[in-house]
Amino acid sequence: MNTQYQAEWNEISSSLTQMPLHIKPSDQAKKQGNPIFDPVGSNQHIKNSLVKQGWHSNILIPAAYRFLGKDVDFGKSGIILESQFSNYPFLLNNLLRSELFFKASIHFAGNATKLLVIITKAQMFPASNSTLYYEQAVQQLTALIENNVFDVPIRLIGLFEQPNVTISAIYTVYQSTRYSRIANTRIECSCQISPSRPRSKRYKIQII
Repeated sequence: MNTQYQAEWNEISSSLTQMPLHIKPSDQAKKQGNPIFDPVGSNQHIKNSLVKQGWHSNILIPAAYRFLGKDVDFGKSGIILESQFSNYPFLLNNLLRSELFFKASIHFAGNATKLLVIITKAQMFPASNSTLYYEQAVQQLTALIENNVFDVPIRLIGLFEQPNVTISAIYTVYQSTRYSRIANTRIECSCQISPSRPRSKRYKIQII
């Protein structure tokens, strides 16, 4: 990817490194109102940025393979890019169907599938229950690749932030607490991510 797809990698990398942290209030019991990772806002930022750079979004899967889903998130130059912020079992769906697209030379945005890129968040971000995190994806991919399950080239990207450092964020309250994509309010703010307890793997987000 650093050679044949250097331009595309630069576009992906710049889109992600320039993205503020998107957060929203949790609706889960005992966590209600606490800031957590916002997948909707994060996806929208990625989409806005990549589309401006010539990426195609929400590309329909050919009808013959529609049983695998409606579309892929993004595509360009033979790259399929999936933002995987949902429940962890969906990673396997993305991997398996991308392997099929690769072996069947399925075209997206005018190019046969050559490479899969997956974006996910790090474990450090408080998030909805059972959503995939980067470290978990590494474990799954490592086991699968060591056993030669996949041939499609894969690059896994993890979103991280520096702990205990003030960072830019966008705090969004949606029309309904779950599944809504319609924002009632969206506020630019600053926040810090820090361990819940010393040496804990669990972190909390504090709006400043």
